[in-house]
Amino acid sequence: MVHKRNKGNRIERLAVKELEDDGWKVYRVKGSTKFNKNVDIFGLFDILAIKKVINNTLYKFIQVKSNKKPTLEPFKAFVNEYQDDYNLFEIWVKKDGIKLFYKYKL
Repeated sequence: MVHKRNKGNRIERLAVKELEDDGWKVYRVKGSTKFNKNVDIFGLFDILAIKKVINNTLYKFIQVKSNKKPTLEPFKAFVNEYQDDYNLFEIWVKKDGIKLFYKYKL
């Protein structure tokens, strides 16, 4: 049996590696503890990635999940307020037994 926290950390590390291999600089939040349950960026995202493209800087906010996409409601208000050409919001889902992430743009 795989412990959920270990599985989540492993999947987030895979996402970080994929982003870094694509030239992104990546910050991944540290896992929650029994004293600090919600340590996600803005309470929503596990990873913040930044990349310089020509004369622009792109920011990618990513929630990483295993096996199923989360409810989108908590993300909608935040994304609607901050979505533009330079802020990208995505949910990456890693399904068991499949090598690639399913990537959903918000």
